[in-house]
Amino acid sequence: MRQGKAIGALFALWEITKKIGLDTVLGRTEKGRLATLLIFARLMIQGSRCKAVRWAEEEAIEEVLGIDHVSEDDLYKVLDRLSDNQEKIEKKLFDARHGTPPSLFLYDVTSSYLEGEQNELADYGYNRDKKKGKKQIVIGLLTDPEGDPVAVRVLEGNTADTATVEEQITILAQAFGVTEVILVGDRGMLKTPQITSLPEGFRYITAITKPQIRTLLEKGVLRMELFEDSLGEVIHEGVRYIVRRNPMTAKRDRTYQRGQAPTARSIRLRGKHLPCTPPEGRPRHCREEYHHAYRSSQNGCLGKGGTGGTDRSACGRREGPNRGSRS
Repeated sequence: MRQGKAIGALFALWEITKKIGLDTVLGRTEKGRLATLLIFARLMIQGSRCKAVRWAEEEAIEEVLGIDHVSEDDLYKVLDRLSDNQEKIEKKLFDARHGTPPSLFLYDVTSSYLEGEQNELADYGYNRDKKKGKKQIVIGLLTDPEGDPVAVRVLEGNTADTATVEEQITILAQAFGVTEVILVGDRGMLKTPQITSLPEGFRYITAITKPQIRTLLEKGVLRMELFEDSLGEVIHEGVRYIVRRNPMTAKRDRTYQRGQAPTARSIRLRGKHLPCTPPEGRPRHCREEYHHAYRSSQNGCLGKGGTGGTDRSACGRREGPNRGSRS
């Protein structure tokens, strides 16, 4: 007896593909089915095209997908076709999923390092994988409110996060025809230049930095009393700030205020042991984390002119055109 080809997982994926309309978008031609096979291989084995061919030999691809034979060259040709038609495919999937376009979109950037050198987008940049000396590529992903991908772009490895925002705005405004948008990005993504360049009808939600919080405190826009409640809200110059008290940071600061200076035995900060206490009360020969903790214990505060006990963060959105939210 000889064991037959596997069919269960392949059949389940094919049924899901039909349910979400992906088979219609990719087409039921031979190239469309090969593209579908590539997706299935990525979901099931996460390997190279060569590995995908070996995997396909053990799967019932003819019975499920109507593909009687597949080679590496076939799969690479399909990759070229997918690349050439990426925007069209994204638009068809977007239209099929959203009868009425959503107004909220989430955006973030990551990177992936490379072992080889022969990649036209590979370059040195901010390496999130902590792989020193490795080139990388940058990947920007735009999703809908449910987290389903809307568009993805692969960029040169030295591309700054902020430099990727403009293209995503163009995708939403031109490719998908969305006119009312709330774009959500972190504080490293949506900075002042990106915010001021938002088109009419685009708003945003982001976070502000600690120096920005201190400036708002000094100007009287924010007050320390706002941080005593779980949530506070301030509207200033068209920007809505939502501030939230962090009970964990407040508890840590109260400990410092009682004079219980942190030591390697008594505290962990950010999940790391503080390596030493400051010799003769001076914070030398210590990590940056200890310097911060030590200054907080002496001053009783995290920011200039404050009384401690809070981790100040805010988020909100501007209510007018070209405006958004900050936190």
